[in-house]
Amino acid sequence: MIVGMATFEHLPVRVGGLAEAVTSLARSLSREEEVMVFMPSHGLIHGESDMEFKKYGDYEIIIGEDIHPVTVFETEREGVRLFLFSNQILDSPQVYGPRKAFIKKMVHFTKALPGFINLLLKKEGKKPEVIHINDWHCVLAGALVKKYFKIPFIFTIHRLCRERMSVKELNEVNLGELVDPRYLEGDFFNIESFGAHYCDYLTTVSYTYLNEEWKTFFGTFDGKTTYVWNGMDYDFWDPQKLKEPELTRRERRAKLLKEHGLEEGILFFNVGRLDAQQKGIDVLLHSLDLLMREKVKKAGRIKDQFRFILLGSGDKTLEEKAVELEKSYQKNVRVLIDYLGREITREYYGAADFCLIPSNFEPFGLVQLEAMCMGCIPVGTRVGGINDTVLSLEEFGEEATGKLVPPQNPKALAEAMVEMALLQQEREEIVEKIRRKGRAHVMENFSWDRAAERYKQVYQNKATVKLPFVSYAEAY
Repeated sequence: MIVGMATFEHLPVRVGGLAEAVTSLARSLSREEEVMVFMPSHGLIHGESDMEFKKYGDYEIIIGEDIHPVTVFETEREGVRLFLFSNQILDSPQVYGPRKAFIKKMVHFTKALPGFINLLLKKEGKKPEVIHINDWHCVLAGALVKKYFKIPFIFTIHRLCRERMSVKELNEVNLGELVDPRYLEGDFFNIESFGAHYCDYLTTVSYTYLNEEWKTFFGTFDGKTTYVWNGMDYDFWDPQKLKEPELTRRERRAKLLKEHGLEEGILFFNVGRLDAQQKGIDVLLHSLDLLMREKVKKAGRIKDQFRFILLGSGDKTLEEKAVELEKSYQKNVRVLIDYLGREITREYYGAADFCLIPSNFEPFGLVQLEAMCMGCIPVGTRVGGINDTVLSLEEFGEEATGKLVPPQNPKALAEAMVEMALLQQEREEIVEKIRRKGRAHVMENFSWDRAAERYKQVYQNKATVKLPFVSYAEAY
């Protein structure tokens, strides 16, 4: 089978978890299928990269009354053919950027993809047998390919954005042919709803997220809707890949804390984008303050040993609040407003005792899997993919892989931190068992090879729709 995948992110172009997901899935699929990935160049061909590109071909696209050139470059990475579409708009290094500029880039990509399928047929006499569309940015491209080349498309929603474009915008760029009156909201066209209607299969990335959004979105498309869990690159997220794998966690923790000017203690850690809407960082900062002011039971027993490091950037107000928290509790808290890359982040996972994931919603989430792979116990909220992937202590006992609490509840999160810190102080053998169980759980249930097999069922129209969630073993 020839599988085409349309996306705005593929490593090394990374804004969020989409890049990891598309790259890893494509690699796993390529072991048995021919896989082509299509993406705007985002300037990658002109920037610093260890990837070698060769020119594949040129053609033109029409947008409004203007004609624009497109050059396609190709490279191969781990068995996957990666095609980058290049012109003045598609080369912008801002993957998403301001809305007006991003919509222009999305329109250019929408027109470029069917043009490329023509070029591929001319040069190689073949076309993809299925197009896998990742998120709303690629829906219109998938719709044109389906319309003109009769190629079925799968639409995966990694996160619902409920994005719309005005009918006027669509008409101005010659995309009015795709406007379906069923998905008009006043003068605006709901792209995700249209994509969900027009696609051959609709998937999302976790059972819980599917159900959380069933009444508001997915239930409308009952009959062709299912979920496929993401996987995890546990070869990369491996304690043996640390700079000093021979050290114990306690020794690595002591070194890391010393680097940040902190004394030895029990280390909690948070990594990622600082935002309140999805990631719940406002809740996290509030919970830390509650703990440090001993506003939750037994906090006084662990306060002196409590250490927290925040690593990330995003909302400026939250960045300022985090820095203020560090100033208030200089013996306990460190804040790094930065993204330090996967390799350095792996070192933090390898040293920290617990990883805090206070999301308000999380379609799937990768942090909890990265943490479990590295033996860093997740303490997160019972939402979306976090709920699907973490086996919580109160339900699974010593077979647990972490601890879950209700979302948007600073007190519950603070109490969970105290509970886990006390467990480490008093029953360290249980904590070590949870660490070991976490990595084994991810390797057994959340491999990309397993996700690829499930997607192949979807591509071949053999997947169980609304797959019943019974157990990890039965879910595939």
